[in-house]
Amino acid sequence: MQWLKQLFNRRKPDIPAPLWADCLERLPFLDRLDEDALLRLKSLCEELLAKKTFTGAAGFELTDEVAVLIVAQAALPVLNLTLDLYDDLSGIVVYPSAFMIPQSEMDEAGVVHEWHEPASGEAVHAGGAVVLSWEDAREIDAPGYNVVIHEFTHKIDMARGSANGCPPFLADFHREIDPAQWKKAFSQAYDDFLRRVDARDVQLPADFDDERPEHAALYDALFGDLPLDPYAARHPAEFFAVASEAFFVLPEPLAEDYPEVFRLLSLYYRQDPL
Repeated sequence: MQWLKQLFNRRKPDIPAPLWADCLERLPFLDRLDEDALLRLKSLCEELLAKKTFTGAAGFELTDEVAVLIVAQAALPVLNLTLDLYDDLSGIVVYPSAFMIPQSEMDEAGVVHEWHEPASGEAVHAGGAVVLSWEDAREIDAPGYNVVIHEFTHKIDMARGSANGCPPFLADFHREIDPAQWKKAFSQAYDDFLRRVDARDVQLPADFDDERPEHAALYDALFGDLPLDPYAARHPAEFFAVASEAFFVLPEPLAEDYPEVFRLLSLYYRQDPL
C-alpha cells in the first residue's frame, strides 16, 4: 500500500526519509534553508497532509511523490508563520494538465462577456480548494515561475475575503509592517510594472501568436528583462502572488527592481531568500 493511502489512519504522518530527500533534490530553491528550517518545513508538510484532502481529477493518479512535492512548496510561505493562514483551504485538487475555468468581464457598454480559458492553477475563495495542473506544477526549472506557491499565496491573500494584494497582517508576526506603507509600496510598484508591460505590449504584432517561433522570440526579447512574469500586471492580487513566487524561487530581479516590495515580503513571510 502506498504511504499516501495510509494517511487517513494516522493523526500526523511521518514523511519517509527517502521521499523527503527526493523532494528536496527536486526543489533547488529549498537549498537556501538551513537544517532547522528544513525540519520545520517537513513538520508543516506532515500537518498539511494530515489536515487537507488531496484529490486527483480527470483521471490523474495521485502518488506519494506528487503529494509531498506540492505540500513542500505550499508550506514554504508559512514556514515562519502559521498554518492558520490556510484555514480557508478545503483541499488540493490536481489535474494532469491545464484545465478550463469560467471567466467573465463587463465591457464599457455594460455587456457581460463569459468564456472559458485554460488555467495552470486556481485558488477558489470562500473555503474553496487550490486546483493545480500537475504538468505546470512540476515545471520547477522555469525561471521565477512556481504555480504552487502562486496559488497558495492567493489563499493567504483570501484569508479575510477576496484577494486584493493586501494579505492579513497577524499581530503575532507582523508588528513591523505598516499597512499604509504596504499599500503605498505595492500600488507604486504595480503601477510601474503595468506601464512597463504596456510599453512592451504595443510592440507586439496585431496578429501575435506565441505558437509562431518568430513571435515567441520577439516576446522573449521584449519581456525577458522584466523582474516578474507579465501576468503580474493583470491585477494587484496577481502582482502580489507573482511577486511572492519570485520572492521564493528567483528573488534577485525582484529585489533589484522593487526593493521596497522585496523588503515588505521579507517582513511578511519572515524569510530572506537572499
